[in-house]
Amino acid sequence: MRQSKEKIDLGLTPGILDRYVAGEFLFNYLIAIAVVLSLRVLIDLFIEFDEFVETKPGGAPGTLQVVTNILGFYGPKLFEFFRDFSGAIVLLAAAFSLTRMTRHNELTVVLASGISLKRVIVPIVLLGFVLNMLMVFDQEVILPRLADKLVRQHDEMGHLRIVRTLLLPDRDQSVLYAREYDPQSQTITDMNVVLRQEGVMVGQITADQAKWDGKGWLLVEGRRWFYGSSDGSGGSGDSGGAAIKPVQIVTRYESDLTPEYLWLQRNSNYKSLMSSGELTGLLQRGLKQAEYNEVISEKHFRFADPVINMVMLMLGLPMLISREKRSTKTSMFLAFAGAGGCFVATFACKLLGGNVIDPFMSAALPIIVFTPLSFLSLDGIKT
Repeated sequence: MRQSKEKIDLGLTPGILDRYVAGEFLFNYLIAIAVVLSLRVLIDLFIEFDEFVETKPGGAPGTLQVVTNILGFYGPKLFEFFRDFSGAIVLLAAAFSLTRMTRHNELTVVLASGISLKRVIVPIVLLGFVLNMLMVFDQEVILPRLADKLVRQHDEMGHLRIVRTLLLPDRDQSVLYAREYDPQSQTITDMNVVLRQEGVMVGQITADQAKWDGKGWLLVEGRRWFYGSSDGSGGSGDSGGAAIKPVQIVTRYESDLTPEYLWLQRNSNYKSLMSSGELTGLLQRGLKQAEYNEVISEKHFRFADPVINMVMLMLGLPMLISREKRSTKTSMFLAFAGAGGCFVATFACKLLGGNVIDPFMSAALPIIVFTPLSFLSLDGIKT
């Protein structure tokens, strides 16, 4: 009876086994980060290397300049790659740890001592949750601060490309478009702002140039035009689209469209680099319905992604600690096949979310489908 009591205490209280499993897992987690991120960088560098060495207007870059550009480009990118592969990295670290313990018959010893295999994976599950919070911190704090660097093209390390600005919604239902925006001088050329009330065009602000001063745009040759009634009320809007006259010279335009946002929006993936607070502010600009749905879907995935990563971990763990004799390759394949199915389904839902699938359902669907499967998988562990 005393022996049985000791086995129960050994299996249910933190002790040497927990510290050993946690230490193995954290060590392999560092290895997995290095392997996954290095492989991701090398693949991208192999494909895009010519962009770093191509001749620029100032001449061909030297070796030191090429190395500096590569480090400057991929340094910030590591944080984006970490976010994208954080769930796979945790599972890979768990696979390294448990397959090693299996290969050295350590799990056999654990079973012989009367400890459940489910008890063995508790430290990995808890640490997996903590490490997923690193992904949340990366997404909400680090990536928004690096967003302007993350949207650069491979050939923009020496000089940022001048871009065109088309129909961007601003505060009070206004819409801005311009011939070009220079991100280095933070200057807009040929700016045109359409002023609207309840969806009706009531006026226009034009300027030859506009330069950001930290809070708004300082206008060069800025004029405000009214349509409809001359008092600027807009009337019925039946002016035939012709301006009555420039009734006001304007030198400043207050706007929510900051230089950072003008630079980010040229990248179709820019919403994934914004924090949840920035996404909320974006929703208040009167976006088109399709873009509005995309932003809502992105916000839902901010809550769903950590949960999905944990579901992937719980789908893979039972395949790695089975009592049945399996080869290491078979165990790894089964673990990543289950987690890979969840990863692919999540990726598909992100692509379809906001357009084909309801924004909320796009984030909830992988959780609804794969969470019960993960619990069934855990329940099937033979102890």
